[in-house]
Amino acid sequence: MFAVRVAGGWRRIVEAVIAGLPHTFTIRDVLRSRDYFASCYPENRFIDAKVRQSLQILRDQGRIVSLGNGVYSRGSLGTDFSPFYDPGLGADYVSRSQAARVSIETWAEHNLYCCACTSDDLRKLPNNEPVADLACGDCSMRYQLKSKNGRFGDRLTGAAYGPTLSAAREGSLPTYLLVEYDPRIGIVVFTNAIPGHLIAAERILPRKALSASARRAGWQGCTIDVGGLPSVRMVEPADVDRAKVRQKWSALAER
Repeated sequence: MFAVRVAGGWRRIVEAVIAGLPHTFTIRDVLRSRDYFASCYPENRFIDAKVRQSLQILRDQGRIVSLGNGVYSRGSLGTDFSPFYDPGLGADYVSRSQAARVSIETWAEHNLYCCACTSDDLRKLPNNEPVADLACGDCSMRYQLKSKNGRFGDRLTGAAYGPTLSAAREGSLPTYLLVEYDPRIGIVVFTNAIPGHLIAAERILPRKALSASARRAGWQGCTIDVGGLPSVRMVEPADVDRAKVRQKWSALAER
């Protein structure tokens, strides 16, 4: 689990919550994130008061507009980025991992951006795409999304062994997006990007094929060893400058 602290003080964390709400929202909507605010400032006993004060500051700055009776609309918030994902999107799944996957995929499609160009939009690929989940509509850079409750280690669970190994040999593996989230407060804490071309074929390790009684009998997955590989941080509790992310990415792409 994570100890979450967002740089920029109360105004910044309240603004982050607002970015994930509908265009018109109420104070009550904002205060539903009390657990998140408490995780940022565990010693503060006046969370409601600090939220209301922050809303007043954002109103005075013209970043939100008061419509009266505790109702607001977003004004000139500079970005629609939000670290919050909606766990309810996976409510129909029995498996927690499947439920989290659906929620994080939706979050990524709305909040992540291309490292390789100036596009701030990634589109979801068809479910039958063998190795990648998302792609940039401008430069066609492909991304494989991995998510975890907590921190990633040196090994990732990969897709089908054969196609992944072939892509590694051809140097055509997608960029791997490692999304680390905290389900206690429904927030993405870190996202790192690993360039696919840095993953050599010997890092693709076969897993045991599924048994004959399994629904996908004979299917063989893989494990990807990413230990020691460089990455670029795209999301963290503090602000991340996308221009700097892309600059760091460009340096890795030349390796």
